[in-house]
Amino acid sequence: MKRNTLRGGFLYVLVGVIFLLCGIFLDTKLNSLFWGFAGAGIIPGLAMICKYVYWTRPQNVEKYVEKMDEEKINLRDERKEKFRNLSGRYAYLLGLITICISIVVFSILSSLGVIQNSKILLFYLGGYVIFQYVAGILIFKHLDKKY
Repeated sequence: MKRNTLRGGFLYVLVGVIFLLCGIFLDTKLNSLFWGFAGAGIIPGLAMICKYVYWTRPQNVEKYVEKMDEEKINLRDERKEKFRNLSGRYAYLLGLITICISIVVFSILSSLGVIQNSKILLFYLGGYVIFQYVAGILIFKHLDKKY
């Protein structure tokens, strides 16, 4: 495993700790963002460090080489590459349809005075990101199984 993974992990943890300190010592309206960025930096950083330590142990080096060889084969497999491209396209089109419908729905709700708080939109956009990611994976798995 490359040392860049370890360096990246430490960098993520460092940035997360900086945001954590900002969240602790600064009293602003952005504290919730500071806490979120702290978690988003520290947790993946620690995961990257743990992966590096695990895969660089002498007993795991052989398994890591096999895993990397299999990953190279999967990344260059023309069939899977075609399915990744198709699933990305389908997820993109599904996302466009979802956004168009959302614009109409949120416009109507805003005109009726139902939506006055922007937190609803933030939760919706967060859910939309998760929806796009999951849709891409499910479409890829469906295409892979079908053909």
